[in-house]
Amino acid sequence: MSVATQSPPKKARELTEDASFGKAYDARLLRRLFEYVRPHRGLFIWALISYPIASALHLVQPYIVKVAVDEHFIPKVSEGFGWLVIAFVSSIVFEFGARFGQTYLTQLLGQNATRDLRAQLFEKLQVVDVAYIERNPIGRLMTRVTNDVESLSEMFATGAVSIVGDIVTLVGIVIMMLVLDWKLTLYTFSLVPFLAALLLFFRRFARTAFRDVRREIARLNGFLNEAIAGMSLVQVFRQQAATMREFEEINTAHRDANIRSIRFDALTYAIVEGVGTIAIATVLLFGISGFEHGAIEVGVFVAFIDYVRRFFGPITELSTKYTVMQSAMASAERCFDLLDQVPSIESPKATAEPLPQRLERLHVEGVDFSYGKGQQVLHGLELEVHRGQTVAIVGPTGAGKSTIVKLLCRFYDPTQGQITLNGIDLRRFELNALRSRFAIVLQDPYLFDASIRENITLGREIDEARFKDATERTRAAYVANRLEDGFETKVGERGSRLSSGERQLIAFARALVGDPEVLILDEATSSVDPETEGLIQEGLRALLEGRTAVVIAHRLSTIRRADAIAVVAAGRVAELGPHETLLEADGLYRKLYELQFKRDLG
Repeated sequence: MSVATQSPPKKARELTEDASFGKAYDARLLRRLFEYVRPHRGLFIWALISYPIASALHLVQPYIVKVAVDEHFIPKVSEGFGWLVIAFVSSIVFEFGARFGQTYLTQLLGQNATRDLRAQLFEKLQVVDVAYIERNPIGRLMTRVTNDVESLSEMFATGAVSIVGDIVTLVGIVIMMLVLDWKLTLYTFSLVPFLAALLLFFRRFARTAFRDVRREIARLNGFLNEAIAGMSLVQVFRQQAATMREFEEINTAHRDANIRSIRFDALTYAIVEGVGTIAIATVLLFGISGFEHGAIEVGVFVAFIDYVRRFFGPITELSTKYTVMQSAMASAERCFDLLDQVPSIESPKATAEPLPQRLERLHVEGVDFSYGKGQQVLHGLELEVHRGQTVAIVGPTGAGKSTIVKLLCRFYDPTQGQITLNGIDLRRFELNALRSRFAIVLQDPYLFDASIRENITLGREIDEARFKDATERTRAAYVANRLEDGFETKVGERGSRLSSGERQLIAFARALVGDPEVLILDEATSSVDPETEGLIQEGLRALLEGRTAVVIAHRLSTIRRADAIAVVAAGRVAELGPHETLLEADGLYRKLYELQFKRDLG
């Protein structure tokens, strides 16, 4: 990884594109988000009901104080005062219950809605084209399912529904103040335009500060992802100090961005509190004048000050939630961008062709292919594989060997031409049914952070006898028997607790246990020790026995066993035939053999 400190790592830079804000209100996005609320509309309705109840209980308390002052304290009348005390205490208790209910119901609604959204996003990731996965950094796709969904969860929990409560409270306070004294209300609200102007002015800076926080979080996550994944490289090249300096730079930038956002957050609260205090001072000033002329009752004055104090609380909350809503709308747009992806690789729209009982011939017919608008990779490729044959594919780097594998598995479709199974285009078969006939073993097999057994079965119901036979024939049983917990041993992330050769044997067992008709193998054993290589060759022979196979060959032993060898160059099959025939032809294969494969005899 880079040790420069002038710019963030590549992955961090890619992730910063997600650090954006949208409109605070987008009707189109909100309508789509409501589809996730609809299944939980009971919670939504009860949450909405709880807000006006809590607001009403909150607003009645100053009025009770007003009655107590005017009708009991000033005239010194005790009769009926106890009921006022009971009413006041009851309003506080019931308000507490309503606040608890609204918070609990709103949070529950948000968690349920975002759970459904997260599940739908993950479901979409399992069906989108491989091309989409390859085009987008893994960190960015993870951000959709984690950070963006959390941003929407925050909106559900503290934004959309509670805004209704804040507005109801504000309207209620204004009504109560107008009922008590409309002139004093107008004097008080003369400060509101000034407050709104200040908040609008500082909101631009606050928005920039919050965007910086999100960007720096993305940089930090991207750097950590890259640094931890490449820690062995950092250590072997003794770059700990340089990596630490780079981390300190990003970590400090993250802290500074947070400090800026805290500053504007604190400034918002200070402005609202300051204007609120001035408003109370205004009430006091005009209230004293009203007392002198007998125009204002003491109870009204006391209640009025309390209402003014309570008025500015929701104002602060609304200014904070504006940023929450902006962030949520941007997250919603990114989530829906993923959900709106339409896979191009899918089962036929009309009735699918039934798969043949057995595969007789796999034919690549005049196939052209390019990745999007990039350079064409394959040019009129022709290749034929018959039942029980092993066809090896060799060729220089970039010749198109891996692309052929992707086309055979229908991860991509040809730009021109077709691939047929028993003369029928692969695109006419149901996708899952087609892939059930194939098994693939890659050069670097992927293992999940689960047990060896789970990595072999992948959740499939496998008969124990069949499981035992597959693991013994591919020598995966040898790997398990050396470990204390056997097949229940956890292999770690990407199989980190196993050697590359052991991972390969487990991948062989995973392929064989499904009894595929066609095996696609990207064979690579050059980096393993001789003992493990011997086991792999035994496992490979068991895997290929009696099976149709297409092998990207890296080893001389595999090439010699192949029934035919296809030499791919510049996206075409340049030569085709068995090993001895191609050697005698003295063409490209012989040159590759002498440069790459002959060293295996050394």
